[in-house]
Amino acid sequence: MYEDIPRYDWSLKLILGAVLAGTFTAGIVLLFVDVAGGLTMLGVTLLYALLFYFVAPRRYQIFNTKVRIVLGWPFGMDIPLSTIKEVNPASRRDTFGYWGIRLATSSNGAMEIVRTKGWNVVISPSNREVFLERLNQSLKAVQGSQ
Repeated sequence: MYEDIPRYDWSLKLILGAVLAGTFTAGIVLLFVDVAGGLTMLGVTLLYALLFYFVAPRRYQIFNTKVRIVLGWPFGMDIPLSTIKEVNPASRRDTFGYWGIRLATSSNGAMEIVRTKGWNVVISPSNREVFLERLNQSLKAVQGSQ
């Protein structure tokens, strides 16, 4: 098994922090004007925080039979190695707009997992070269045994 953590751009952290700070500040200000509106905005802040927690990748793991993308507990995504066609470095453009599942948290070092069955996935491990090497080794082992 090999495990890597996602790389997070400072700009993504800034955007997520600004969204949470903006809705939280609006909720506090609205509490003095309209209590129901203020409580609603604080509820929206909590909803966004939970959404960011559950959707943001925590770890990328390579097993003998699958790649697992660990999200906020209890969620995760398993990609069977048998469904992976190829793995390529992704362009910066693919990290912002992509037809597939976009779990990339950084425009630097993103990679695309092209699948034969299911949606293609874009991720951004912190050490793309080592991750690609290990994943390609696992793919060769699985393809050799078939």
